[in-house]
Amino acid sequence: MLKNNNRNRFIAIGLPLLLLAGGPASAVEPRLYQLGDGGAIAPHVAIEFATDDNPLRRDEGSEESGYLRIQPSLRYVVRTRNNTLNLTYSGDYYQYATDYCRGPNVTNCPLFDKASYQDHKFAADGYLEITKKLRATALLEHAILHQPLGTGLSVNGGTLSSLSEPDSFRLGTVRTEVSYGAAGARGEIRAGVTFTDKEFNLDDLNPGREQDLLDLSESATSPNIRLLYRVGTRTQVFGGFGTSKVTGGNSPRDITNYFAGVELDASAITSGSFQLNSIRENFATQSRGDFDYIGWEAEVTWKPRRFSTVQLSGGRETRRGVFNLDDPALATFIGGDIGITTNINVDWRHFWRERFSTLVRLSVQNNDFVGPAGTDTADANDRTTGLRVQGDYNIRRWLDVGAFLESENRSGSSTDREYGRSVIGLTANATF
Repeated sequence: MLKNNNRNRFIAIGLPLLLLAGGPASAVEPRLYQLGDGGAIAPHVAIEFATDDNPLRRDEGSEESGYLRIQPSLRYVVRTRNNTLNLTYSGDYYQYATDYCRGPNVTNCPLFDKASYQDHKFAADGYLEITKKLRATALLEHAILHQPLGTGLSVNGGTLSSLSEPDSFRLGTVRTEVSYGAAGARGEIRAGVTFTDKEFNLDDLNPGREQDLLDLSESATSPNIRLLYRVGTRTQVFGGFGTSKVTGGNSPRDITNYFAGVELDASAITSGSFQLNSIRENFATQSRGDFDYIGWEAEVTWKPRRFSTVQLSGGRETRRGVFNLDDPALATFIGGDIGITTNINVDWRHFWRERFSTLVRLSVQNNDFVGPAGTDTADANDRTTGLRVQGDYNIRRWLDVGAFLESENRSGSSTDREYGRSVIGLTANATF
């Protein structure tokens, strides 16, 4: 429940915001506006104002706070015949009202202010039809992102224990793919390569720790090849092979991946894809044993009724910095902690009236630590479940307003990692 002072602040600030712009996961989507030069723009802005009773996602030391979240985006599109170029920007500005202290000498206070953050993503992607059978795609992306809450750096015994803000990093991505096969043909082959570079930001808040941050940075080069075969008119099965060489950081390794799956567009009711991966990770250092696991990726859209849509997405893959039992709330990246993370997300959007719709979102994340047998962390695990219920009202064709309730809970083998969190808020979002 909202405290009286938070409730008054919520009403006084939140309601005017609803008249300005929009909120996450709303019904209003970005719309293209044609320009005189032959291109088009698709602007969109989402706003969320809410009260969060556990911003730091900890079992203690995190006080209730209001927050303001603004998510602007802008896409510029140029199309010439069958060729397309997209230039996009998307931002995520998340600001909490509470100013968490950062000093280790202050009692009952978290060391890191990891609640507020700013994310930025710039991208250019294009599609080129060279011939009727030969096509190419390319992506250039630069992002400034933050480490998710609960997966930061160690404060107990870690070499980065004096950091004030260890969570911001830059991520660059270059991806190209060439495909050969006529549209609608039985067979198609796709070959591509992806290069990623992740580097933690060096800022004035962490003097003398530059080398420690550089030690966390890593790059990866990942070529892959995929063969597709069409079954009928709306379904393709595929299989392929990919490798990835990861250098730098605390876990240099070679990754191999054999995969197979299906791309489905069976009807207007169901579409999506599913991929199964057989992955082996070979580490350059002997401190971490090599291991194999089965991963998967899924994305399915189901429309049981004209005004109702269910979307399922998820996957299973490795993730760095999942566990640190010395300080479970802030896992360490220094020791190369590795977990296998399984994510499942289900969204159900239903339009009850022409202007009124609801969204129900369920998310489940399960982390299993991959460690040597007999160690304290060999059987470590946790599970985080989330539920969001939201209602939206379409005031204009370009403007939605809404309200939501959200809950999040984590449980696992370490009670120190357990927490509960609830959020209540207002949203609005607008397009051109």
